[in-house]
Amino acid sequence: MTTRRSMIGLAAALASTPALVRAQGTIGLAERRAIAAYRQEKYPAIESGIQQAAGFAVPVEVEWDQLTLPGDAQYYARDDYFGKTIFEPLTAALRSITADAMGRDALRAKLQRIHIRYDEKTAPASNYPNGLSFQGGTLDINWRPYANTGDVAERTQAVTHLLEKNL
Repeated sequence: MTTRRSMIGLAAALASTPALVRAQGTIGLAERRAIAAYRQEKYPAIESGIQQAAGFAVPVEVEWDQLTLPGDAQYYARDDYFGKTIFEPLTAALRSITADAMGRDALRAKLQRIHIRYDEKTAPASNYPNGLSFQGGTLDINWRPYANTGDVAERTQAVTHLLEKNL
């Protein structure tokens, strides 16, 4: 009976999730399950790390429907899928900015929220500064997950330079 209830609960949760359609394909059940598991099991610690690096509880808005790519469900839990391409560079850049009191104060005064997304039409392949903007207190990151996973330093540098310029 418990298994049946669990299955009914899972089915209800998945049914309430809108069907996601992207230009490169349809997001299926496997992707929705995998992203839900990632958000529940891994993302809370990542978000906490981002806020710890910032030195305050900066709101982080992630457009999960845009980061969820068809056929990649089996990779979401890997550290290099979202971690090395988006979250690690962001966290490292925030740590760099907040290394001293001047940086902590400037970040707290100007950064109001972080918005993370992936728009396949406008996200750069490797020119990472082109995927960043800082306007009205919002740091917008538009990078493709699971691409050029070895470019953590380049991505970190792009975020750091943008923040230093705008704080």
